[in-house]
Amino acid sequence: MTNPELAASRYWDVIVIGTGIGGATVGRSLALRGLSVLFLEKGGRVDAGEESDDSLTPESRLVHGWWPHPISRQQPNGDRKRFYAAVGCALGGSSIHYAAALERMAASDFDGLHTSSASTSPWPVSFGEFVPHYEAAEKLYGIVGESSRIAEQRMSEWDCALMAQMRQNGLNPDPLHVAIRYDELCTECIGRVCPRDCKSDARVACLAEALRQSQCQILEHCDVQTLEADKERVQVVKALHLGRELELRAKIVVLSAGALHTPQILLRSSNGFWPQGLANSSDQVGRNLMFHTSDIFALWAPRRFARQGRQRKAISVRDFYVYKGQRLGYVQSMGLDAGRGEIAAYIKDRLRRAGVRNEFLLSLLAKAPSHIGALVFGSAGIFAAMTEDDPNPDNRIVLDPNEPDGTSFSYTITDDLRRRADQLRDAFSRSVRPWRMLRISAELEMNYGHPCGTCRFGVDPASSVLDRDCRSHDVENLYVVDASFMPRSGAINPSLTIAANALRVAPQIAARLATVAAA
Repeated sequence: MTNPELAASRYWDVIVIGTGIGGATVGRSLALRGLSVLFLEKGGRVDAGEESDDSLTPESRLVHGWWPHPISRQQPNGDRKRFYAAVGCALGGSSIHYAAALERMAASDFDGLHTSSASTSPWPVSFGEFVPHYEAAEKLYGIVGESSRIAEQRMSEWDCALMAQMRQNGLNPDPLHVAIRYDELCTECIGRVCPRDCKSDARVACLAEALRQSQCQILEHCDVQTLEADKERVQVVKALHLGRELELRAKIVVLSAGALHTPQILLRSSNGFWPQGLANSSDQVGRNLMFHTSDIFALWAPRRFARQGRQRKAISVRDFYVYKGQRLGYVQSMGLDAGRGEIAAYIKDRLRRAGVRNEFLLSLLAKAPSHIGALVFGSAGIFAAMTEDDPNPDNRIVLDPNEPDGTSFSYTITDDLRRRADQLRDAFSRSVRPWRMLRISAELEMNYGHPCGTCRFGVDPASSVLDRDCRSHDVENLYVVDASFMPRSGAINPSLTIAANALRVAPQIAARLATVAAA
């Protein structure tokens, strides 16, 4: 970590705010080009094992790599729901906790979308133009070089039997693309930091190599407050480093604080030039917030199979992505068994969201149901279904004086989204028979760890925040490379798309710096 005073005294080529998938990927690419890059990260380094604490204090959450404060959802009836989302805050961002499933969005996700509640133009970059960057991201994160045949060989008898049943029923399941270097010692490390660095997260794949470059530095525990700008350029990044005010300067500023927090920084940065928030002449900063649905199923076989040593996060089903003209969504195995521990963890999470905070009481309330559930489910595997959310401009990040250090957003789940999620569940259930399926989630949940769309890119400055290179339409030296840029959410974990886009944007940033230097 660099000295904060030295960092403040230097005029950097690029400051990258956030070290998740987008920030770490773009920063690595720029550092390898010999540019001086300063990463600013609100969190710090998290070692394996530290993320297992269930404490909900801000200090403990930050130590364990989670965003320290609850987020606040303003519901249509005026009620406020406060809860902790699965959003990381550490070197590597949310990716240190992720399950490493890296799948491409569909070509149809790059099309325009017009529904009763949503409207967006086609992406300013075509799917075909994006494909080489998907390929580069897959190589960088280690999910190429292995054929589907070899991937299927890693599966257990249980997984292979389920794949065969799906195919017999007319589906076309594939082995899931997972950024994990599987070997005899691999335990997958889903939802936790990998102690052996065989899970390819942003910290392992990008940040470590970037920081080996002599012109690249990082400030941990650096909380960016505002970007001070004139009419054309960001002049100063104002931050708190361990509670101390700090001013930092760079030719280019890249925001990658996440789709919940990047728009917050921009909205907080209002001034005489930018009364609605920095780079917000379109009034689109913070709008069009999207998530994915998160429907959880237990699935078990009509007979017992050997399951020891299997690759549990193994199966990907895209047959219902667009099904009979409807955008139903995507199903994948989660890498979890419906055992006592997983059921107890799920019950605790639901109780925490309901407001229960006492850890002893949580354990007590989860004990009996988890025992009963384990007996009922037996050797069931857990699957997740995701349905595409739509970009409604009224679903948005807002600055709330009651949540000065957290995140507040207004969000409505539409009837259409509920209908499509229900259709996906019914279609998948019919397609796995005679395997039995049971919905575990009591009601439709949103995956609040997959926010996107709050600074979308596009051709028209009146309806988008960023241009096709993810540079602000309004501010010439400001870029955004996290999931904020996405005009549509698709029905896939956005991580690979974020990484691919960061690799696409990095050469544009380097070229702009070269043009400025030549001038």
